[in-house]
Amino acid sequence: MKTYLFKVTLACAAIGICGVASADTTIDEVFTCQLNEGKTMDDLREVNARWVKFMNANVEGGNISGNIVTTIVGDLTPGRFLFVDSFPSLESWTAAKSATTGNAEGEAIDADFGAVTTCTESELYSSESS
Repeated sequence: MKTYLFKVTLACAAIGICGVASADTTIDEVFTCQLNEGKTMDDLREVNARWVKFMNANVEGGNISGNIVTTIVGDLTPGRFLFVDSFPSLESWTAAKSATTGNAEGEAIDADFGAVTTCTESELYSSESS
């Protein structure tokens, strides 16, 4: 699931549109998603926690976080949420994109995401602290 739209965001990174991260910069990938019918936020939390644990164990340096963001004011469509995955560098993000390929545990987590949620958009940001 989280590999959805990978080619678009990887192309962005490859041609340098996303820029180079500095020490005070993180790379944040934001997904717009909807829970699949019959699935709950608890189902989502469980698979997301497994994804974060897997990424931190399988990407050199770790320090990857995955947040589930729900609306308080605005579009209150039931089951709609955002994923915000944060990476310490563009290299870390790139490594995370390939970490599940050929890894049975990682591929199972991706399949579980697909069973729980459908994501229709993905954007990659450079986030700078100030």
